[in-house]
Amino acid sequence: MRLVWAIALCIFLGAGAPLSAATVLFDFETDEEVTLWHDERKTTLGADKRLERSQAFAASGQFSMRFWTGKWRPEEHGGARKWPAFEGKPPITDWSRYDRLVMELVNVTDTPHRLMLFITDSEKPTRHGLSHREMLPPHTRIQAVIPVRKGFADRKVDASDIQVMHFFTEDPPEEMVIHIDRLLLLEPGEEIPPLPASYLKELATLQAPNVEKARADLGEAAGRLEEAARGKPRLAEWATKEIAGLRKELSRVEAALAQGDEAVLEAPKALARLREETARLESLLALRVRFERIRPAVQVGPAEEVVVGFASSMEKVLPRAGAVSPQIRERVQVALARNEKESLQVVVLPCERDLKRVQVRARDLFAGPGRRFSARNIQAVPVGYVETKATPPYGSPHIGWWPDPILDFMKEADVAKGDAQAFWIRVRAPKSQVPDLYHGKLDVLVEGRPRFAFDFAVRVYGFTMPDASPLPLAITFAPHDHPTDQTKEVQAKWREMEEYPVNAWRRHRSRWADFLADYYITYDSLYEYSGWEPNFEDLARLHRQGRLGRFNLGYFPVYTEDGWPDVIKRIRARYEKAKALGLLEYAYIYGCDEHPKEKFPGVERAAAELKKEFPDVMVMTTTYDHSFGLESEIQSVDAWCPLTSRFDPERAAAARARGKEVWWYICCGPHHPHANMFIEYPAIEGRLLMGALTAKYRPDGFLYYQISIWNSRKPITGGPFTDWDPRSWTTYHGDGSWTCVGPGGTPLATIRLENFRDGLEDYAYVRILEATIAKVEASPQLHERQAKWLETAKALLEVPAEVAESMTRYTDDPAAVYRWRDRIARAIETAGTSPAAPWDRPAPGRANPE
Repeated sequence: MRLVWAIALCIFLGAGAPLSAATVLFDFETDEEVTLWHDERKTTLGADKRLERSQAFAASGQFSMRFWTGKWRPEEHGGARKWPAFEGKPPITDWSRYDRLVMELVNVTDTPHRLMLFITDSEKPTRHGLSHREMLPPHTRIQAVIPVRKGFADRKVDASDIQVMHFFTEDPPEEMVIHIDRLLLLEPGEEIPPLPASYLKELATLQAPNVEKARADLGEAAGRLEEAARGKPRLAEWATKEIAGLRKELSRVEAALAQGDEAVLEAPKALARLREETARLESLLALRVRFERIRPAVQVGPAEEVVVGFASSMEKVLPRAGAVSPQIRERVQVALARNEKESLQVVVLPCERDLKRVQVRARDLFAGPGRRFSARNIQAVPVGYVETKATPPYGSPHIGWWPDPILDFMKEADVAKGDAQAFWIRVRAPKSQVPDLYHGKLDVLVEGRPRFAFDFAVRVYGFTMPDASPLPLAITFAPHDHPTDQTKEVQAKWREMEEYPVNAWRRHRSRWADFLADYYITYDSLYEYSGWEPNFEDLARLHRQGRLGRFNLGYFPVYTEDGWPDVIKRIRARYEKAKALGLLEYAYIYGCDEHPKEKFPGVERAAAELKKEFPDVMVMTTTYDHSFGLESEIQSVDAWCPLTSRFDPERAAAARARGKEVWWYICCGPHHPHANMFIEYPAIEGRLLMGALTAKYRPDGFLYYQISIWNSRKPITGGPFTDWDPRSWTTYHGDGSWTCVGPGGTPLATIRLENFRDGLEDYAYVRILEATIAKVEASPQLHERQAKWLETAKALLEVPAEVAESMTRYTDDPAAVYRWRDRIARAIETAGTSPAAPWDRPAPGRANPE
């Protein structure tokens, strides 16, 4: 059925309401709209759940649908899981004209609950259809907006044949009661209609328990703050003032709820912010108390009501949300090998006033007469922030400002009262640096004047990192944007602008190639975008520098008689060019991206034809053959590349025994508990993926589809709070985008890119130890003399469980990573011989020796 909301709104809201057209899919005004739901593949609803019409929380008409299911805790049922669900066929099955599905959800319980939805057609299995997930906090309403047009396209669901809507939850921790109403289908450009006043009043009443809890929590927090500040009059006065401000915020929320208008809809967010600010206040007071203990040792200028702390490079310090937990210490140390970069963060938190021109500066460090670590090798710049506006598909604990770009073009930043501003301290040890422990100072300046000075040490190990990646990589850097239905018109206009990042970077092409090589990434592309060709000038230069990694000669599709001559012609020209430049050993050919089983014959024919023409070039694919050629007709592919979640060590070993390589990759998946590199995911995950997890599972290489999807209108030219759009592919944040664009189109790294490189350097530590063990074992004299060392060193090749137990169980503690690295480094240094370098051979070779 199709209803025009111009009529409906007159009924529900009365004359004078703004008019909007929308199609009602369900509004539960009849019993038939409830009884059509049933269990999966059945005709009735199971006894473990109930659906009924209710006059509460009707967002359209007089009724909503109430969903009830009992609690289910797996630990109380022998670990058994439960997914209470109901599904039905929608009354409208042709959704091809619509781009969004909107529905109103209300959780009336004291417990957060999850509600998920699959939508599919008559051909595709339910769980392969479009999926959507909502987390419903206690006593809260959520308006779910599902981009169905994009979702159907991504999942290859036929929008004109929608047959199944499958709602479900998972292991409800307590009794679950959810009201569902006003499921609307909207065409592009149609606005979501306003909500009736009666519904808003019910929502205001629903918030009463949350308001009472907020009031009680503030009272308890005030008591804890008073106790923590006892005997410290200045801190006690500050804490009392801050609590009074939070109580005023709560009073404003109560006033808005009393009005009963659309401001009610913002109350849950306001209460959530109040909880965050309360937790932040308590953590900040604790930091101030601890900082006061070391203040006499570190303060060198006029007193400032400021806290200065430290964080590792594996942490993301939210500037304006949540508890603040930097480490408070007088001394900080970084340890690294020669030709390595390692970073830490200095976090500055003004407590009582805004600060202008805050800067962190390193002095020269010394290890005795004539031994100096130059301050020129220590960079200190502000961390930049990007603002997320919505929860991404993989979920997020916070919507708002996230740390990501590293603002290399800035030396100082203004810091507002209450903000936690991080500064990225990047240390680089030259190849010629004498191994030793160097001591100096890190200064924090405000308006050009030193305020604090901290002891700073740099430990340089006696071995050297490689110039090129220790692990073969196939990574796309091919800047482009990814408009949504809502942004495609404006982004089409931006594409005509010289300053648009996807255009601006071109003025610095070679600089970008050098920048990427600094992160072990070769300027390359898996795909043949319009106008793409391998940039042989930059590739040859990187080769001369010893920094060249793998690069692609071209993308290959499934074999077809008509199209194949053009594929060979394209690749042949690049093959001959690479051969003439002496680069052929670094080349590969990639294609048949994520192809399903029905395309296996065409994939095999394509790979076989390529091997006939280019027998000395590796052919690689992410085709979904999870047997890696052991159980399929695909025999001519040289390198298989599954998702990390589908990497099978036993099958990989069997494939290698047949002369194949098995890489792995990530993209928009997998999600937690697997590691990935989204903006909202912990920074440590990227480092673990490229370091400890790679050392543990030994893929032959790593593939990533894109690091330069940029949807911002212009480059970053200021900060620290930037206008860079964190949205990358579809509604993801940072997927396919590990880089940002700075002034004039220049390159900017992100915290995620830094951790990517740091992980590869961790992996290099393992490879150096491995090669050094082989060197000791090859020498009869060393073998006998270093027998105890060999026993210890070989044990270190096993990644400890405290760092990475499995692909889904790994540490979130940077200290565990540092301990693991340091043990390996000390083993290398005590081998009784010079460290071996497994990458001294000119050819890239396989990542893992047999």
